[in-house]
Amino acid sequence: MKTTKAAYLIVFLLLGSLSLCRPAFSQNNQLINLKPKPQQKQKSSKEKLAMSYYRNKEYQKAAELFEQLYDKSPSQFYYTYLFNSLLALKEYKHAEKVVKKQIKTATNKTRYIIDHAYVLKLTGNERKAKRIISDLIDQLPNNRNRVIQLANALQSKGFYQEALQVFQKAKTMPGNQYPYALEMANVYQYSGDYDKMFDAYLDYLGENPHELQRIRNRLQSLLRHDVDDNLTLILKKKLFEKAQKYPQNPVYAEMLLWYSIQTKNFLMAFRQARAIDKRFGGYEDSMLEVAEIAMANRDFEIAARAYGYVKDKKNNTPYYFESYTGYFNALVRAAEENAEADRETYLELEKTGRGALAEIGLNRQSTGIARNLAHVMAFKLDNDREAVQLLEQALQISQVRPAEKAALKLELANILLLENKVWDASLYYSQIEADLKNEPIGHEAKFMNAKLFYFMGEFQWAQTKLDILRSATSKLIANDAMELSIFIGDIQEEDTLGLSLRSFGKADLLIYQNKNDSALIQLNRMEKQGLGTNGYQYLLYKKANLLVKMQRFPEADSIYKQLAGSFPESIKADNAVFKRAEIYRLYLDDKLKAMDLYMKLMRDYPESIYAGQARINYRKLREGEENGKNKK
Repeated sequence: MKTTKAAYLIVFLLLGSLSLCRPAFSQNNQLINLKPKPQQKQKSSKEKLAMSYYRNKEYQKAAELFEQLYDKSPSQFYYTYLFNSLLALKEYKHAEKVVKKQIKTATNKTRYIIDHAYVLKLTGNERKAKRIISDLIDQLPNNRNRVIQLANALQSKGFYQEALQVFQKAKTMPGNQYPYALEMANVYQYSGDYDKMFDAYLDYLGENPHELQRIRNRLQSLLRHDVDDNLTLILKKKLFEKAQKYPQNPVYAEMLLWYSIQTKNFLMAFRQARAIDKRFGGYEDSMLEVAEIAMANRDFEIAARAYGYVKDKKNNTPYYFESYTGYFNALVRAAEENAEADRETYLELEKTGRGALAEIGLNRQSTGIARNLAHVMAFKLDNDREAVQLLEQALQISQVRPAEKAALKLELANILLLENKVWDASLYYSQIEADLKNEPIGHEAKFMNAKLFYFMGEFQWAQTKLDILRSATSKLIANDAMELSIFIGDIQEEDTLGLSLRSFGKADLLIYQNKNDSALIQLNRMEKQGLGTNGYQYLLYKKANLLVKMQRFPEADSIYKQLAGSFPESIKADNAVFKRAEIYRLYLDDKLKAMDLYMKLMRDYPESIYAGQARINYRKLREGEENGKNKK
């Protein structure tokens, strides 16, 4: 036994020593390199160093290393970086030598022949360069992929006209049915010929209306980067030309509608949707889309007109009830946005709402109208009792959707808060929170509950709810929650006893309850008593907002100006600039002053949440000024 074990040990050791002396093989007898060769490691290091020089724009050092790599391995990769480095160094003769070498060894020579023409052009030998490219075009194969490859290679080196010649020749080849329109549009874009670019896109669309969404996507991408509105205006002109030339082709009319929505010109969108519907019929859904987008962008007057257009079709549309609800909602929101709306305005709205309910009846299809009517009666006409009764009746209707039922409860809670029935209101808010905690209306109820706690001086409870709402899916609620939370924190930082914050809460509750004179007295009293820097800034802002609500526009403008001028770094400074611009645009009829203020906001506060709307309003005012000058 001992001898056998010793023998086995000797054999094992011999096999182990042999395995160290021979190369390793895989299961399919392929040699496995256990360690990289020193030459490969050196090559990899040289390539990395060359790339580092290239990225750092040290082209002389990069060219030297890439040339060494290229001489050992004339690959396309090394050629490209060597060629580009030589061009950057303006060593055109050397670059021509390299490209000629690449042409000799390459299988597909087209790209390198174009590189050669490009080098010749750079050295001033344009005649020879054109001759080389002309020969390529003469030999153009009747193959779509090869055509596109050749044109792309020409375009990449700035030979735009030559790329177009390729496509134009390819279109005339026997048997060809491919239009090359989109490819040509791309060439026009990069050559800066935007008129022809849009012509190419729109001509293609006229023949291929099923490609509508594809063309919209391309144009939307272009308009997104249109800083000076140059492309936007060209496209508008081209669309009008096409729509007038081909009035029976709905695709151009639809494109004009799409364009007007993209540029947020909702009056134009409404007119276009109306024209399409009257000409072709069956476009009520497009009109409702205009209404909904206008509502989302706070253009309530156009939204009301768009909803009203569909509503007026009555039995001839399946969207009658939906459009009636939207119409009345838009009318109410438009009146609330108009600081000049008076009691007569709201009495007329009440008449419209009552007329709608008389026509349709109070049922699950009209609860939205009932909700808005109750809002008008309670908040604008001091008819709280009847408003509450109407909402309670609406809540008794069976088969009301949960979201709409929550909306009715929310309006009821808001009216109860108006009546100072604080804890009854809080109970309804809490019910909505519990039932629809992950829905926007649930977030809105939570926010109103947080405001209620703030009004009552329960700041810790308010902050707890506001902190949760900062991550709400509704951006508007999240912003409102963050704004109130920051305000509470800023004031508490200056007044740890909370006396100033309680005074602000009392003033804000009076404003909510439309007790404007009492609220103004409260704010003036606080100003006389003295506040810290943060508190004073917020007081100015709240006071100016209240004066706008009371239609005292010059006084409001003066306070906004004081806030923005004295505290340009304030969290409310951009708000003040925007609201001054709105006052001059809407109420003081000074469009030039409004434009100056919008421009100031865009220039001094580019990150402001109002910057986008300021840009839209500025553009509209500028177009209005230009149109006025043209008429003269």
